[in-house]
Amino acid sequence: MMKKIITYCIYLLTYVVIFGSCAPENYTLGDVDVTSAELAEGAAYKIEHDASNPNIVYLTSLMGTQYTPLWEHPQGHSQASKVTLKIPFAGEYMVKFGVETRGGIVYGDPVTFKVDQLYPGFISDEMWTLLTGGPDQEKTWYLDLDAAGLSRYYLGPVYYYGTGDWYGNLNGSAEPLNSDSWNWQPDWKGNTWLMDAGDYGQMTFDLKGSANVNVNHKMFGKVQKGSFTMDTENKSLKFSNATILHGAPQEKIVADWNNVRIMSLTKNTMQLAVFRDKALSGEDPCLLVFNYISKEYKDDWEATP
Repeated sequence: MMKKIITYCIYLLTYVVIFGSCAPENYTLGDVDVTSAELAEGAAYKIEHDASNPNIVYLTSLMGTQYTPLWEHPQGHSQASKVTLKIPFAGEYMVKFGVETRGGIVYGDPVTFKVDQLYPGFISDEMWTLLTGGPDQEKTWYLDLDAAGLSRYYLGPVYYYGTGDWYGNLNGSAEPLNSDSWNWQPDWKGNTWLMDAGDYGQMTFDLKGSANVNVNHKMFGKVQKGSFTMDTENKSLKFSNATILHGAPQEKIVADWNNVRIMSLTKNTMQLAVFRDKALSGEDPCLLVFNYISKEYKDDWEATP
């Protein structure tokens, strides 16, 4: 009898070990411990103008170290506890603040703040002049591909880079942002699938009263009149109501056209990058780097004999 009991216990223990180890583990998120209403300005964060220069604006989280702040602001996104914005132009600007909680991400209602006057010191960096021509000026750029299939400066209109690549490591002044650093620079004639040959229109940047951008997407049949901000330290642009010139294949695989990396910028050439979205493309994220030439370069260009 005792032998049968021992044998039964062994079988039962074996069943529990085998089938218990195969049972799926259940994970559940905790309750959301912060509501949208609690993420109000003054209670969850504050917006302050610098005492000596009101064009410098500080965004400060008041939520403590247990929460990761999530900022959407006029110059991009951030997860820092304190963000410093240097805004050159007068205007009304929007900030949206959120946090990561045990139950997910929660955002409060967007709020606005005002900047009352122009501060020329924030547009004195050479990059502003290279992009726009300078204060009260404008500058026009073309995608480096025309209706004849000609790319005048680059090998083609779009290159591919890793998500860690940016202006700093491409110009030898800093390290990549992460280990995903690589590039593929296809020539258009050997890779016409990149986008159709065509007249893609032009985009014009100006500093006439504010930072404006007008984009004529001839291949899409639409004209956009928007604005932009530039972060010269992090080499990035943020667009509002406008997108950079691009091809139809790229239109379908980019989720965020507003936040753009400046990969290179000279008097005659420019490279701007956006992220390829994995959910839309079915491929791993990477940077789609669009290649542009200035109107002056295009007008003066002559084919090499």
